Amino acid sequence: MNKYLSDTFLFLILITLFCSCSSSKKTDNYLKKSKYFIIYADSDDDYIFSRLQDDLNIYPKMERYRLTVDIRNPDPAMNYIIIGETERFPWTKLSEEVRKGLVNWTGSNKERLD
Repeated sequence: MNKYLSDTFLFLILITLFCSCSSSKKTDNYLKKSKYFIIYADSDDDYIFSRLQDDLNIYPKMERYRLTVDIRNPDPAMNYIIIGETERFPWTKLSEEVRKGLVNWTGSNKERLD
């Protein structure tokens, strides 16, 4: 009977781990496919949030800021980011490295708007 309980317990742990990993991958893909999203950026989270400010010549640098990204338009020149509530910048002003980092960001501080 004791062996049966330990096997059952092990089985439940494995199922839980499998489901949580599978769910995490779905969430990651869901976030990466977004073309309109908000990131509550913290410069301590990743260098891209500091590098973004370098690309836009923002000084002094902000430790934390709200970043809205809208890249839904097929014309790259029409896509933009907003820092805070009002500071709007062209998406193309960011380096390719920062753009990829933002699109691929899957942290809990990213929210889809589309």
